[in-house]
Amino acid sequence: MLDDLILFIEISRRGSFAKAAAHLGVGAPSLSKRVLALEERLGYPLLIRSARGLTLTNHGQTIVDNMADPLLALQAQSDALPRLEVESFNLLCPQNLMIGPLYEALQSFQTRYPRLKLHVEPANNIELLSQKRFDLTIRVGESSDSSVFQKRLGQIVVKAIVAKQSQDSTTLFLPFKMSQLPATNEWRTLLARFDQISYIGDITLVRKLVGSGNGAGVLPMTEIAELISSPSEAFSYLSDCQFTRNVYALWPSQRVPPVHTRDFIEALQAQCQKLSYLQGQVLKL
Repeated sequence: MLDDLILFIEISRRGSFAKAAAHLGVGAPSLSKRVLALEERLGYPLLIRSARGLTLTNHGQTIVDNMADPLLALQAQSDALPRLEVESFNLLCPQNLMIGPLYEALQSFQTRYPRLKLHVEPANNIELLSQKRFDLTIRVGESSDSSVFQKRLGQIVVKAIVAKQSQDSTTLFLPFKMSQLPATNEWRTLLARFDQISYIGDITLVRKLVGSGNGAGVLPMTEIAELISSPSEAFSYLSDCQFTRNVYALWPSQRVPPVHTRDFIEALQAQCQKLSYLQGQVLKL
């Protein structure tokens, strides 16, 4: 009904169906039919039609007097919606990636949009996305959620590593569940070497345990890059076992992401391309 009321107000402002139709870009007969349908729905006439033109009824004049300004303002706001400037941006991402190798992308985005309020939540769990407000999610690992669109940003190789001073350790720290490891004979053989396998639900904590010589760990190259950045410790890979995890950008609702989301994805892509270990390369120890 609101659309038809706005059409009626445009007709009243211009005094004829023909002039209103030309302004609105619709046919005059179609406009006349819609006003007739509106009058039937309201239960009273809005216009007196004659050979000399149109005259507002008392009901029509009352609608114009009381509703023209707010309805036209609403129409103007509606027309401006495609150019709507949002004030905030919600990002879900694994903390170890965002404060590590992808931080420059975040910094670049913030510099480009300094007035945009960033809301960042550390997360790599896709299961609750439907219950969260987000503009962009960075996900490591595969996703089968059909409610979001995704773009692959890069690949991260995962290997077992140990400090050389702790090569005889019988403890292995896993930041992944056993079901996430490849079900191959090579990995089964590697796991069988350890008396104690501890599940640690935080990749950064596993990296710190390995770096402190508490045992071996299964780590992605992003964390191994942090380990070997310190020249005071020497490390070695345990066997040739490895697997690859993809890094994705995910966003909701439409195939072509909104401008802010698109720009953030481009910044992430550029950062991933700068770092070999985000492109599936194994770092040399």
